[in-house]
Amino acid sequence: MGDVLVIGEPGTGKTRFIFRFLQEFDKVVWITTIRSAEVIRRTVESNFDLDLWIVDTHTWVRRPTHTEKDVIVSNPINLNEVSLAIGRVLDLVGGKYLLAFDSISGLLLYHATQRVVHFLRNLLVRVESDKAAGIFTLVKNAHDLHTETSVSLMFSNIIELERKFEGKVTRYVKLVKTFGYVEPEFAEFTIDSDGIHLPKPIEMFVREQLKKTF
Repeated sequence: MGDVLVIGEPGTGKTRFIFRFLQEFDKVVWITTIRSAEVIRRTVESNFDLDLWIVDTHTWVRRPTHTEKDVIVSNPINLNEVSLAIGRVLDLVGGKYLLAFDSISGLLLYHATQRVVHFLRNLLVRVESDKAAGIFTLVKNAHDLHTETSVSLMFSNIIELERKFEGKVTRYVKLVKTFGYVEPEFAEFTIDSDGIHLPKPIEMFVREQLKKTF
């Protein structure tokens, strides 16, 4: 399987990072803990032609605007209910999908680090058994160092996004941990109305990691 954890403060481009790789897949399961299913579906479907399923732990209440492929978790404080909802969707979707999890930090608002790490381990094992791939996000500095380290241990590839204000906005991508070597390990990237623009070697590396079992 290919798994990537993207870490960064709010506004650094973590969700746009996921969008950059959606076109590589015919089936996407998007787990949202920080935005509604309507927002995710409207944004994704306006830019990509794919089979999109959404597990929404943010909204809590099903609305008429939700589709049959929007699964609303009514009680995200119950991590077992979240796991069951994701499992049901993955059973329906089958294999070779991209699982986009945005964001792990949303779960950490309600659950202890140890429980979330156990949840992530089971989810990563499921994704691997389905010969699928996963991109996960984590908000940097929203948690203590122990939590960030514990979560990071679960992933083969970790990419950090940074944004600095130095007269202008400058963005940096850093390879914190990789399953294999890639150069450069630290470089600038940009975001504009067309999306995120990563250095080609890094973009190719991520794509290869996500698709390596296919």
